[in-house]
Amino acid sequence: MTDWSLFTKKLEQYLRLKTFPVAFKLLEDENDLRANKWCRIPDKNATLCQLITRVRCFDWTIGATVENFATPICPYMLGLTEKPQMVKDGTYRAIKWFKNIEDSKKFEEKFPTVPFGKYKAVMLAPLQYNPFEPDIILIYGNPAQMILMINALQYKDYERFEFFCVGESSCTDFIAQCYLTKKPSLSIPCYGERRFGHAQDDEMVMAIPADYHRKLIKGLEFLYKRGIRYPIPYFGAEVDPTPGLFDAYGGSRKYKKQRVKYKDPD
Repeated sequence: MTDWSLFTKKLEQYLRLKTFPVAFKLLEDENDLRANKWCRIPDKNATLCQLITRVRCFDWTIGATVENFATPICPYMLGLTEKPQMVKDGTYRAIKWFKNIEDSKKFEEKFPTVPFGKYKAVMLAPLQYNPFEPDIILIYGNPAQMILMINALQYKDYERFEFFCVGESSCTDFIAQCYLTKKPSLSIPCYGERRFGHAQDDEMVMAIPADYHRKLIKGLEFLYKRGIRYPIPYFGAEVDPTPGLFDAYGGSRKYKKQRVKYKDPD
């Protein structure tokens, strides 16, 4: 099993995260929830974003089945239940979010979900305790921390990432999108996650497939050695940026002689 406590320690060292990274796993057998002695199953209805908050802020291990959710949208997105009728006919979102049923149906057509039929439950836990081998890892942070994670994932075998925004129900943009594409997925917490899950005004969230963890840490280490660190220091909006351009980008003629010969990180 991967030593997730070491990964978490390094992640917090380089990014100084405010809340715990979350291990997320879909389960084929709901009895796995009860087999975990640390797992709390809600005794009241909850939304998925509330459960995530209990993990990342309260330091709890949480599990849920269809019956534990307050709305059918959460288990539907997770593939725990079939598409609800209110989603099929477009009435669920049209009540508040869209001008008419037609726009609501367009939304539902673009709404990614985990395929139904395989999973019966979901479990979430603070990653640092090595709770289980997660499917994906959820990391909350501010925009500066997010861009450094993106830079870290791009330091080798570069690719231009694409991220999506359905609008309300942003959990689908990071959980379902990451699950389906096996790629990192960045999202802006939606109205619902801020109202019920208490996501803060400065927070964003990234989901990464569990097998991306080594690349993320190696990239953060690489950037750190190059002086690209969090918190990002201000150079000043009214000073000559020339020295700072070399320091950050290696692009100044005046400081060309100071360049360090590039070495492949491997």
